[in-house]
Amino acid sequence: MRIKKVESTGTWEFKITALVLAAYFLVIFPLTRIFFRSNPWLSENADTVFFVVVIALLLAAQKANFTELGFSTIHLKQHLAVGAVCCLPVLLILPVLDMGLDFFGLAKHELLSRETGNMISSCFVSVPALLSVILLVPLIEQIFFTGIVVQSLLRKYNPVIAIYGAGLIYTLVDFKLSLATFGLGLIAGGLFRLTGTLYAPLLFHVSCVLAGILLVEVYPSLITVLGFLL
Repeated sequence: MRIKKVESTGTWEFKITALVLAAYFLVIFPLTRIFFRSNPWLSENADTVFFVVVIALLLAAQKANFTELGFSTIHLKQHLAVGAVCCLPVLLILPVLDMGLDFFGLAKHELLSRETGNMISSCFVSVPALLSVILLVPLIEQIFFTGIVVQSLLRKYNPVIAIYGAGLIYTLVDFKLSLATFGLGLIAGGLFRLTGTLYAPLLFHVSCVLAGILLVEVYPSLITVLGFLL
């Protein structure tokens, strides 16, 4: 089946994205690590707040609307289906690996055995907080990194360079230096290039967050196996 792409209609230039990223890495990131350390909430959420401000300013300045940011409803069902298909491997890999450990008798090995945590970790003190981690943060990050950064890079550079560059930028933000983070940025950018909308990248991002929570709370024995990704 041929996937129908929505052509980008964004009008903001790459120099705007470059200035925003420079402001983050040269101002927001140092402030977060040096001056905001005494405020746990601000230290943890300063980057998300910055992304929200940038998105709001872009919308307020009439440089973009939600359709231009990647929320066109053209071919919506097909793009949601693409995202759902991409989610399945991410969510199925954990139970499959867990069954594999049981099958080969490795689940009780001292290197892999860990106590199974509660379904809702202590870091998620409420349902709204859990929903924020699973839904709100991926939404904000996808609008910023994919809807803004990837779009502007695709207009200026070869698609391969643009997508790998966006994956690298996503990995460097908050210094989340891991294969999983790079892969998330890379695949999200690739899905946007394929569909022209944020639906598939957003669903994939949500599935990765869910998989991370399940890994810690339900399948802790797999942390050692998948440690090279984290």
